[in-house]
Amino acid sequence: MISIVFSFYNEQEAIPALIQNIRSVMLKEPESYQLIFVNDDSTDNSVQAILQQAKMPKEEIMVVNMSRRFGVEESFMAGLEVAGGDAVILMYTDMQDPPETIHEMLAKWRQGADVVHTIRRRRMGEHPAKIVAAHFGYKWITKISDIKIPRDAGDFKLLSRRVVDYMRKFNETEPYLRGLIPWIGFKQDSVLYDLQPRKVGKSKVSLFGKKTLKVFLSGVFSFSDFPVHCILFLAVAGFLATFTAGLFVLFTNPWLHPFAGVFVFLLFLWSIVMLALGIVGVYVVNIYRNTTGRPRYIIKDIIR
Repeated sequence: MISIVFSFYNEQEAIPALIQNIRSVMLKEPESYQLIFVNDDSTDNSVQAILQQAKMPKEEIMVVNMSRRFGVEESFMAGLEVAGGDAVILMYTDMQDPPETIHEMLAKWRQGADVVHTIRRRRMGEHPAKIVAAHFGYKWITKISDIKIPRDAGDFKLLSRRVVDYMRKFNETEPYLRGLIPWIGFKQDSVLYDLQPRKVGKSKVSLFGKKTLKVFLSGVFSFSDFPVHCILFLAVAGFLATFTAGLFVLFTNPWLHPFAGVFVFLLFLWSIVMLALGIVGVYVVNIYRNTTGRPRYIIKDIIR
């Protein structure tokens, strides 16, 4: 059986067409399938739109309702908790990730891949600013990460049963799936596709919103100690620059007030200390959140 997990929030307009598209794809595959819709506390009629869809012989539909809005990654983790398939596919409901790509993903899985990433060749219909931000964001995270994270690969992935079993063991409060899944290892493959324009509704994640920043920071701080190394580099560079500037002032402008150089030096050191506290503070916050023992999410109920 193949499980397809969807994380959604207020997508009543897109869901009927999505289910029809998924059916047309999965009916061409030999395995039975289940559709798991994780409702991140929607306020519209998304759940009713799902339940109104007629059942098919090979199909099971499940709605997992969260107790409040937890986030995309947490919703995917909740879906992995209840998914029973031999392979599990993570998707959004906006159909920007074309369902037809599932054929290639399943083919890679049958050939022995435990993880199949989807790599975006083009981002059709997206704002140029978002394309540029995504390009440099992925490039930065990939460059500084301690593991190999595929560039331009989102959450649209296929996971084998044993990868899902390992994913369930993670207890991180803010899971960065695009890093956790490559971290697990095993045989990983990828397929290329073109990100499609959103046909109905609007994106719930703004370009420079809180959710976007959260995902970016999770990618930076969860799989790299590069920011801490930056502190040491800046401290050494700052000391050398200030020392050189002090010698220059001393030998070329002896008339300059001696306290001016001291003031500049102290100001620079203050900025370095503030930067260091900010970076270390992020790691401390992550440690605190992961040691409080709170669950990552709470499932209110499950409708089968």
